[in-house]
Amino acid sequence: MSDFFHLNQPNDMEQCIELFTIFGGYTSPIDVDQPIDILVQRHILESFESHRTTILSPLDDNPLYVNLLRAISIGDRRQGSAFRRARIGKERGNKAFDYLRHCGYLSIERSREMPLQRLYPKQRFKKEVEHHRISHKFRFATPFLRFWFAFVEPFASSIREENYTRFYEHFHTHFNAFVGFTFEELCDLYIREILVERFDVQILDSGSYWDRTVEIDLFTETLDGQTWVGECKWTNHKVNKKEFHKLEEKCSKLSLSPDKILLFTKRGFSNELNEHQEKRLYRFCAEDLSILTCGT
Repeated sequence: MSDFFHLNQPNDMEQCIELFTIFGGYTSPIDVDQPIDILVQRHILESFESHRTTILSPLDDNPLYVNLLRAISIGDRRQGSAFRRARIGKERGNKAFDYLRHCGYLSIERSREMPLQRLYPKQRFKKEVEHHRISHKFRFATPFLRFWFAFVEPFASSIREENYTRFYEHFHTHFNAFVGFTFEELCDLYIREILVERFDVQILDSGSYWDRTVEIDLFTETLDGQTWVGECKWTNHKVNKKEFHKLEEKCSKLSLSPDKILLFTKRGFSNELNEHQEKRLYRFCAEDLSILTCGT
């Protein structure tokens, strides 16, 4: 994020995060005063063939790898759902992932879900519980790669013909939601680099949490035994107290009483939530993340 910011000098953090979602890992400077559609066309669509050669050449044009990367880019990133979306089995999927990790496309975020505990050896649970399998998640090496496989590669045929209509229809429909994961990653970075120093703690683990029934955007465990939870909302409306209560409900399902509750938002909070007196609650907006750009 810091390198991207100093290369391109975005006007504010909202613009920075949106452009980083597309161009993070793209090494040429972009003119941030131009509309985002123009930037995408100029730097990606009009250079489609050269980008595609660079990105796909290590894959030997193998549809197995391309389909898996596309599945990960648009799904929930879990191993099981990515393999199903790509229509490959677990064994082939794991071999494909090993290759893609070796080539620098992907890394893995391991689940912190605990295995099913039985009180006695033959204890039985409901079918959906018995069939549930812990699933790790995949991460792309750069935002640019994730953007390519989510938005560009699916429309390769029409883009090659310089027909960008279908691409832009898809882009305008889905891009705002797509930014949410990049925002989540940056919020986790903010926890790791800023909040640990602010609260004078050391981290044992930080990332997201998911299991069969609950998913929490941010879940941080410290060496002194604290647990912090958080949610990230990349929406154009102010976040209200309802989101706070939703996060509390998720914690209740885990029988968890977090030491800190962190809410990150694009545009700020409702008056009701700003006035809410809860000593564990900390509120942050996109501009607070500007401190992540201070590196050289």
